[in-house]
Amino acid sequence: MTADAPLSRASSTPVMLQYREAKQQHPDALLFFRLGDFYELFFEDAVVAARALDLTLTSRNKGSGDEIPMAGVPHHAASSYLQRLLDQGFKVALCEQMADPATIKGICPRQVVRVVTPAFPYDDTGLHARRNSFVVAVDVEGGVFGLAALDLSTGELSAGDVGDADQATSEVLRLDPREILLGPGTSAVAADLERARPEIARRIEAVPMEERAARRLVEEVVGKGAAKESGVGLAGLLATARALAFARACEPMRALPVSRLARLDVTATLLLDDATQAHLELVRTVDGETQGSLLSVLDHTSTAFGARLLRRRLLAPLVDVAQIRRRLDLVEAFVTEPRLRGEVRAILGRVADVERIATRLATGRAAPRDLVLLRAATGELPELKRTLCEIDGVVASALLGGEGAAKEVDTLDDVRDLLCRGLADDPPPRAGDAGVISEGFDAELDASRTLATEGAAHIARMEAELRESSRIGSLKLKFTRVFGWYIEVTRSHLSKVPRTWRRKQTISTGERYTTPELDLLAEKLLGAQAAADAREAELFRRLTEDLAGASERIRRVAQKLAAWDVAATLAEVAHLGNFARPHVDDSLILSIEDGRHAVVERLAAAGRFVPNDVSLDGGATDAGGAGRLWLITGPNMAGKSTFMRQVAILAILAQMGSFVPARRAHVGVVDRVLTRVGASDNLSKGESTFMVEMKETANILRRATPRSLVGLDESGRGPSTYDGLSIAWAVAENLHDVVRARALFATHYHELTRFVETAPFARNHSVSARVHAGDIVFFHRVEEGAASRSYGVACARLAGLPEAVLSRAQAILDGLETKEELPTGALARGTRRAPQLSLFGERAEEPAAKSPEHPALAALRELDPDRMTPLDALLTLSNLRRLAKDS
Repeated sequence: MTADAPLSRASSTPVMLQYREAKQQHPDALLFFRLGDFYELFFEDAVVAARALDLTLTSRNKGSGDEIPMAGVPHHAASSYLQRLLDQGFKVALCEQMADPATIKGICPRQVVRVVTPAFPYDDTGLHARRNSFVVAVDVEGGVFGLAALDLSTGELSAGDVGDADQATSEVLRLDPREILLGPGTSAVAADLERARPEIARRIEAVPMEERAARRLVEEVVGKGAAKESGVGLAGLLATARALAFARACEPMRALPVSRLARLDVTATLLLDDATQAHLELVRTVDGETQGSLLSVLDHTSTAFGARLLRRRLLAPLVDVAQIRRRLDLVEAFVTEPRLRGEVRAILGRVADVERIATRLATGRAAPRDLVLLRAATGELPELKRTLCEIDGVVASALLGGEGAAKEVDTLDDVRDLLCRGLADDPPPRAGDAGVISEGFDAELDASRTLATEGAAHIARMEAELRESSRIGSLKLKFTRVFGWYIEVTRSHLSKVPRTWRRKQTISTGERYTTPELDLLAEKLLGAQAAADAREAELFRRLTEDLAGASERIRRVAQKLAAWDVAATLAEVAHLGNFARPHVDDSLILSIEDGRHAVVERLAAAGRFVPNDVSLDGGATDAGGAGRLWLITGPNMAGKSTFMRQVAILAILAQMGSFVPARRAHVGVVDRVLTRVGASDNLSKGESTFMVEMKETANILRRATPRSLVGLDESGRGPSTYDGLSIAWAVAENLHDVVRARALFATHYHELTRFVETAPFARNHSVSARVHAGDIVFFHRVEEGAASRSYGVACARLAGLPEAVLSRAQAILDGLETKEELPTGALARGTRRAPQLSLFGERAEEPAAKSPEHPALAALRELDPDRMTPLDALLTLSNLRRLAKDS
């Protein structure tokens, strides 16, 4: 049964009519309907929620012909249930009682006060402390795609425009949202997002945004002139309005905590598409884990807001040289001042997430414990200011934007003073509990508290007097919410009860009584406590309202602290990892001396990682100088992929404003990093490894510019040798002649090394390895020149292939290397074969006829008995018998 089913007797009661009305307003959400101490769900919502939360499904009017499915959760435990639903992608509307049912006659008014979604969770349990919780909206207007990213937990709002669906998809994925809103005409983006990140909640919205209404909404929320001042185009404006409209629908009772619209300028950042992020494992590994990613190596931030800023900077490095150098100056200031770095990091480690606390103040959701954390955080600011004021002028200029600027750091003295005066030292977790406001802050509250506190002494005194006058030693004065204060007497003493006492209640163990004196005292006590509770609630509301007026200042302080936290963290990482400051300019040079992979180096044993150099010059005009395309050959597991990844990561680190793991680095600004490293497939979409590889390669060739950095690993794998080599050769030609980007191109096609003969700015390099006593030894050193062989059979031995298979493989390889064509079984029979077609010219010359060596002898010659297991010996013997019979 659904909520829009025809009305029955059971579903037409006043309460159920309220439910139906609320559900009609939010048909796409599960409706949590408040009834007393429970949130109840009815109809289809109850069935869905019971299945998702493993609840008991019951029914209203059970046993009648019009049963209504029903399930519920306790109000006080709603947080955990809501988060479980959000984790499964549901949207939940909260319909609350708008008055105390005990104080009104008739049905209690109810209203949907909030809608929680994956991006806008119920409380902090649904937020990742070190990540933003973005909802991203996408709209299209005139062929231009607009994007808007909104995080209600921090009050951040940014928007911008991109040229096409592919770029829109890349930017959405770079923002790593919890939820995506897709406007009309964005089906291509929706399809790409479904393939790339199916776990992100997506909402298709068919209703287009109208420009005038969009502009009005943005100015209502952010401020007059915000749309024009931001420089956001029409498509971005429509996306902004879509995000804000969604947020308003989720928060109908509160103002949105957004005070600024920032421009999301994709031209100001180094572009990283989703494939590149995945290949380089920037924020998560291929298994989806954070540990083992580049971010896990860098993120030693002291604050949650610093961690969020670091993540954003890693995924959006800069392209403006001046801005990059300013960030590097800040990091260098902390590198050269280790004492300062340690003190600042220690102070910041005692600062809570004031950015999100400021947002909760602005939305009226701050709890007493939030204020305790804010008070402690503001208490650290004066010490931080004193520490910064002690540094010399050069370092101060880097840290604070100018000498003496430390004196202008807002230490929020008025906020701290108000909290110290008004907030109790150790308040309860909830605002409704007594003891939030400190003593001495308000005279009226103190008077009510005194009366309520002294009332306990009055009760004790009256209890003693009643015991003495009645001679009932076990008499007790007790209190319940239902009956108030009463005298409790056990059955054995009922004969001693004075006639002036009035019976109030009979219980199994005796009787309960009251007296006029007790009634008068109880009235005074209850009135005092109620007055104290009401006054304290009013004072807490005023306190949070006053603090909310400073929320924007608190957020600005958090932004400044976040920048210092990131810089100090990167300086600490540079100090511990022996990183160097890169030289960044507008050239097309990428030159690195003794570069290292920041993550792999951590995982390797101390001193075992082999550093390597690279020198690429996209603007080279001298064919004898540095090239712009490196062809890299070498065996599997030698380190080709690691080398290409580390070069890309070094460029990203430099442009995000970090020192880099190298002896020296010169990085000419890169506009895009485009990589295709490692094998992958998409079987759910019917795409093989080769198809995925070709799509990613096509994207690279289409997107790359002369200022880009490209990394291609094993292009052309999958089809026949001729097809694969042809594709790899053509791709290398396009990168060299057309794109002209700085590129690293790893290949197992050794014939491709001859490409440099016709490509003046291509260079051959190889990862060194040697075979010793039948085993391959990797040196992991990138050297000039092509690899002399592929070492495939030696690598297969490392993988544990049986010795008989390895012997057979070596024999076949020897035949191939003599240009003999090898149909199945031909080697075993020893028949003559037609020569293989040359890859680079006419048909090879027919070799002179000669008596072939017996294949059994060839196989025996390759055996290594010391390495053979009993099973290998049996397999080898069987193979030798077969060879003898065939010949």
